[in-house]
Amino acid sequence: MAEGFRELGVRAELVEGAEVLGYERPTPLQRAAVPVLRRGGNVLLHASAGAGVVGTYGLGLLDRLAGAEAGGETASALRALVLVPTPELATQVALSIARFARRVGIGVSALGPGWGRSARGSEFVVATPAAALEAVYGSVLKLDGVQALVLDGLDALFALGGQDAIEALTTSVPRDAQRVVVAAERTAEVADYVDRHVRRALQFPPAVETLEDEPPVPEVGPLDYVIVTEREKADRVAVELARRNASGPVVVYCRTGARADSVAEALALRGFPASRTADGAGVVIVTDPADAPAEAFAVSYDVAFDADDLAARHASGAGLVLIEPRELPHLRTIAERAGFVPRATPSTVPESAAAEVARYRARLERALAEEDIGAQLIVLEPLFARHSPAEVAAAASALLRRRAPLPAETPATRPGAPPPAPAFVRLFVSVGSRDGLRPGDLVGSITGETKVTGTQIGRIEIRDTFSIVEVERDIAERVIQALNGITLKGRSLRVDYDRRPTGSPTAGGPERLRRRPSREPRRPG
Repeated sequence: MAEGFRELGVRAELVEGAEVLGYERPTPLQRAAVPVLRRGGNVLLHASAGAGVVGTYGLGLLDRLAGAEAGGETASALRALVLVPTPELATQVALSIARFARRVGIGVSALGPGWGRSARGSEFVVATPAAALEAVYGSVLKLDGVQALVLDGLDALFALGGQDAIEALTTSVPRDAQRVVVAAERTAEVADYVDRHVRRALQFPPAVETLEDEPPVPEVGPLDYVIVTEREKADRVAVELARRNASGPVVVYCRTGARADSVAEALALRGFPASRTADGAGVVIVTDPADAPAEAFAVSYDVAFDADDLAARHASGAGLVLIEPRELPHLRTIAERAGFVPRATPSTVPESAAAEVARYRARLERALAEEDIGAQLIVLEPLFARHSPAEVAAAASALLRRRAPLPAETPATRPGAPPPAPAFVRLFVSVGSRDGLRPGDLVGSITGETKVTGTQIGRIEIRDTFSIVEVERDIAERVIQALNGITLKGRSLRVDYDRRPTGSPTAGGPERLRRRPSREPRRPG
């Protein structure tokens, strides 16, 4: 059943895991990228949810790590870090990888509640950039033994404002760590990151410019899709079957045989008997287009992995694709390559205040056509589990149409106000109490290397493996440039801005972390 996974070269335990979970053959993305990943190559996956992304880097990295020596201080040190846009996705990705990882003895966890295994002792950790950075600063995660860094949805991560945390984490893992970047869109920010941090990356699928000689894809026509949550899929298929009644055969496509059996049972309970073979009329549930009856109305219960699969499923041009919110960018990509024009199924909305509503709808139509909404779908996806997409859209629309309040006046903006005190910024320094560092050592290094005065240095916080020092904003760049690379307490320093997220428990909030050591110079007045 899982012979195709053996062709990828992954170890037998992972092939058996694929077979038990019902995966009958690897996706095109997995066929291309897994062999490179398991050899330690850097990879750029131009893909998104729906293309088998997690299985691609999960299988490749687990096979590589299972056959490699653990790095860091202990055998259970962190070896692979996966960054994703939201905590909900962190849990989903970690659970998917854990199903395979347990077969090769690798511990997996996500940063967040609901995990019996602590991230401190896991070799494979999934988290948002903000949560991962906070765990590093809190000495929960140690990055010195990381052998692979994955950024799953880098375009969405950037769209959600994670640049600073991503840069800090990237520069903190070993330079020779394997880098895997997944992005639905190769934006300018993604391209810049790859150019700076992912050396000799192989791209899958190949870049468009390498396919210029291929003939243009003929347009097939529209292909309807509906955005649903996983728990709504069976009901949506049942509604479609009831609407069509006995108007012809219907074929439902699933990704795995186990999945097909589950869907067949769910439809049977709703009064729609389904078969796994193409004999006779009615509902047929298959995993391969070759097993489908001819001229049947096609329903993709699970979105196709690639354009060829989508074209084979919906060769007649008729059908419906069920997608989860985060799969929309993937559907749009493969539909374009297959010659389809994806079209959302129409909905009925009562008309009121016709002129204003029409203008507002026009603005939304432009946004749907022109904006990259993939990142926003990822943010909103947890809400779809509790509310219908229409309700979520209505709530977002209500918020957007409210007038934003004017900013409050601050003392510095009032006429006659005294000049503000010098602004201080926080710098990260890569030595801490383990190295025998004291506040006076940092003050001496800063004043000695930069010739600034002690009054320009603020609070100093000495932690286990790093330190935070406040300096006046005007001298921050000078301090960073002067101290980077010098030796202090026998270690080469790395100095940068403290990039922990605002509101973090250890980022400039609680007074218990901001007490002034006795030897620290005080700010003027």
